[in-house]
Amino acid sequence: MSEKPYPSERHRSIAESWIEERDMSAPPQEIPRQSFQEALAITPLPSGKDGEGRPVKRYMSQQPAWKPGDDLPWEALFSSLDGPRPKHGGPGVFGGHVYAQAPLCAARSLEQEEQHWSNGKPQGKLGIHSIQGVFTAPGLKDRPFVYDVAPLSDGRSFSARIVNARQPQEPSKEPLGPFPASDADLPLKGVCFSCITTFKRSHPVIDDVQSTQSAQETYADILSTRAPHEWDLSPQTDVDMIKELFPNAGHGAFPILDMHKVDMTEFNAGKPIPERRELIYYRLMKPLDEDDVNGHIVCHAYEADRNGLIMCGNHLGYGYNLGVAASLSYSFYVHVNPEEMVLDTERWWIQEITWPRVNAGRCMMESKLWSPEGKHIASGYQDGIIQPDKFSGGYGKL
Repeated sequence: MSEKPYPSERHRSIAESWIEERDMSAPPQEIPRQSFQEALAITPLPSGKDGEGRPVKRYMSQQPAWKPGDDLPWEALFSSLDGPRPKHGGPGVFGGHVYAQAPLCAARSLEQEEQHWSNGKPQGKLGIHSIQGVFTAPGLKDRPFVYDVAPLSDGRSFSARIVNARQPQEPSKEPLGPFPASDADLPLKGVCFSCITTFKRSHPVIDDVQSTQSAQETYADILSTRAPHEWDLSPQTDVDMIKELFPNAGHGAFPILDMHKVDMTEFNAGKPIPERRELIYYRLMKPLDEDDVNGHIVCHAYEADRNGLIMCGNHLGYGYNLGVAASLSYSFYVHVNPEEMVLDTERWWIQEITWPRVNAGRCMMESKLWSPEGKHIASGYQDGIIQPDKFSGGYGKL
């Protein structure tokens, strides 16, 4: 441990003492976890108009967003420490919450409109085709997100909606949730997330072209060594130092999905960062109606936003000196008909992650999502800030 680049001797002392004295035989703390129906539940609000007079449908989140690292035993780690306690995380919640819930609101608004079609309604499910999002401010856990959904374009087979998310300027009177609808009447801060969500109706397959080998085939030698659920759970916060402090900490309260991280250490050894890979198995934690194709699609988007940038930080050598990691923009594209995106609680899907470019304090992450049958069903492209701590030459947070 002495060679690990802790930012100060104080940090090193805290970590080494904790690691020496912790009880490794203690099982992870069991914390209740919410299903999709609970975690991403939304309340419809009275409609309004935007600045251009266009109709705007409004929704509000009902439950606090999950926050990475909140479920780890930080109090026990710092119990013997006098004076100020090291910072161990930023204010923001998991960005995947708003990234999934905003397009879900767009989908619900469009699904409602679909019900008013005449007998000439087009055939095929209208499912999310892409999510093109921009993060402008951290989301806070103690208050809801309020979503404004406005039409961008409409057609028989292709539609688009723009969604802006904001939060009240003050915490909810029910900060642990469910949030009362009256929270939406409080003065709101500026936009913290905005996205364009496009929708495409199912279409007969004409050609089907993808990579010669699926992730299951490319990494068969590794994946065949264990069943999906036998790999370690995805870390609550995938930063090297935090993983060393709290190994096998369990799911925590992470909702909706079960996620397991494949050990790619041997595969990645000695390779340049753009040639390294991380693989995540995932499936639904609890059932979701298979007819709710847009609910299933946003579950995939929710999963694909977890831990990606900070895993790049580990490969860059920032695992013990990480300063800033934050998404700036994120685009998610569905490549198949929406009914092919339906998850369940039995079969395991795979996220394949790579980082083809790092420059100017930013990282570009690419994700490919693979069905249990080896079909490339969606891709994600995320650009975000990733930097070591600039003040201490090391990670200024524990």
